[in-house]
Amino acid sequence: MNNIRVSPGKNNVGAYLNELNLNKLRQAETKKIKDILDTYGVIFIKKQNLSSEKYQNFAKSIGELVEYPRLKGLKDYPFINVLERKPTDKSIAFGGSYLHQDTSYLAKDRPRYTMLMGIEIPNGQGNTIFSSGFNAYKKLPNNIKENIKDAMGIFSSAGPISKTRRELEARSGVKSAKVLEAEHPIVHEVNGQKSLYISPGHLMKIIINGKEDEELKKYLINHVNKEEFIFSYEWGKGDVVVWDNLTVMHKASEIKNCTRIMHRITIK
Repeated sequence: MNNIRVSPGKNNVGAYLNELNLNKLRQAETKKIKDILDTYGVIFIKKQNLSSEKYQNFAKSIGELVEYPRLKGLKDYPFINVLERKPTDKSIAFGGSYLHQDTSYLAKDRPRYTMLMGIEIPNGQGNTIFSSGFNAYKKLPNNIKENIKDAMGIFSSAGPISKTRRELEARSGVKSAKVLEAEHPIVHEVNGQKSLYISPGHLMKIIINGKEDEELKKYLINHVNKEEFIFSYEWGKGDVVVWDNLTVMHKASEIKNCTRIMHRITIK
């Protein structure tokens, strides 16, 4: 039986699950993994090298799989999307430039979790950068916490990050869908912990008492980008990472003149 050891990531962002073999995962262990994920916001599982079937089965143990609306899936595994970066690509990597929480622009049925597995990883490039909404909320001044307790964010698929999405859609042949926009509270509570839900790549406005507050928006975006809340995860081939989009923001780091292939699954 797997003996799961948990060790925190840098700056207490997420947790490594050590001595874990997902190829031999038992049902009793899946609940423990899910509890760790909800507590830490993101989990890192090194050197798994799963088949597509095993990878998809592990994702099913986290929740219901959903098709990502803007990317194609594998022929036999439509829930597995391929994110490929080629040496000739000159644009910013998909999901780069801005921290974000996936599909924050959906008004309902937002997928809760995102899972990635490293298929082909370039040396020294292609890290994924995570920011903890839990940690960022804890470090807010009390007056800001009070001010934002009922604040709402307006999130759009046409937000600042949309440039990289449109470029990927053009390469994959998937037509861009209409612009989607949603309103959500910017503070969520998960397992008794409060977390910021800011998604800078999609955030258009913050509304308090019916009025837009641009200064607060800038303050919170700067806050979640502080180094003390950030962990830059260095990928290895076969690594599996899962994060909770309610409590963790992420972005891709710069990739130049190399190939990087990731398999992504979206989980409700």
